[in-house]
Amino acid sequence: MIAGEVDSIVGDQVVVKSTAQPPAIGSVVYSEKGAKVGVVADIIGPVEKPYFIVKANANVEIPVGERLRSN
Repeated sequence: MIAGEVDSIVGDQVVVKSTAQPPAIGSVVYSEKGAKVGVVADIIGPVEKPYFIVKANANVEIPVGERLRSN
């Protein structure tokens, strides 16, 4: 399931705009190619259009605009 699209990257945190219901805190998030990006650390923003923060793995490179999926 597509969870959202990368909006910005700040250090090791990836800000993702949700496409629907955001994944739960602690959920693992993957790139479209199946690489593990990291774990959902927080959910922020308005209830209707939330964003979620992913604590990214140290060795992952993820571009802005990339769509992420959750399990």
